[in-house]
Amino acid sequence: MFAEERRKEIILLLKKEKRASVNELSKEFDVSRATIRRDLSELEKDGFLRRTHGGAILSGSSKLEPTFKEKEDKLATEKKKIGEKAAEIIKDGDTIFIDAGTTTRYIINNLKNKKDLTIVTHALHIINNINEINLECELVVIGGNFKWSTEAMIGPMAEDYLKKLRVDKSFIGSNGFTLSSSATTPDLREAKIKEIALEIAGENFVLFDHSKWEEIYFYKFAELSQIDFIITDSIEESKERKLNEEKIEIILA
Repeated sequence: MFAEERRKEIILLLKKEKRASVNELSKEFDVSRATIRRDLSELEKDGFLRRTHGGAILSGSSKLEPTFKEKEDKLATEKKKIGEKAAEIIKDGDTIFIDAGTTTRYIINNLKNKKDLTIVTHALHIINNINEINLECELVVIGGNFKWSTEAMIGPMAEDYLKKLRVDKSFIGSNGFTLSSSATTPDLREAKIKEIALEIAGENFVLFDHSKWEEIYFYKFAELSQIDFIITDSIEESKERKLNEEKIEIILA
């Protein structure tokens, strides 16, 4: 069992049992106590649990993050429409950041007629899409620690490199969005990339489908004041009115 798979199983076990000791987890997964301690440290860093003396308990605000493969086929029609709408906003000569995600990846397929684009990304699936459709653009790849489950480069190296850049537009995916918590995501390390991308862009676009409304994950990566546009497939009138009051424009796909 790979580390990512084992850590998911640890979270599932904690959801059922509420708490577990290092010894219990070591026996359950047939790995050393040192391996379990590393797993718990990583899961705590990502906000999924809290370490206790000799074990761990589930964090009350944690949500298990699905992998890119698990998410890519869900609401694909809606995501494609959002990607198409985002591509319409991109102009010839733009320099853009495209975030990792199953919605943002659909932007690429709609850029064939754009000229002189510079695309900045930290996502392997975005790079692969650009290569597959033979999109002519200047491609800037952010390197770092590769996160297999979401196919994204993260960590200090990726953060430091991205901080040095400036882009016209950023297109950021979000796992959850509420009026009170704004945009949230489960992984602190991926959130840091999103935060930096928001800071280096002239205009910020947050993209998500209707299933993300009223979902809250562990880490808030954007204040409402940082978001210029939300591209989504559905929104309640009352939410749109309140977001407009915050000077956020809603673009419906």
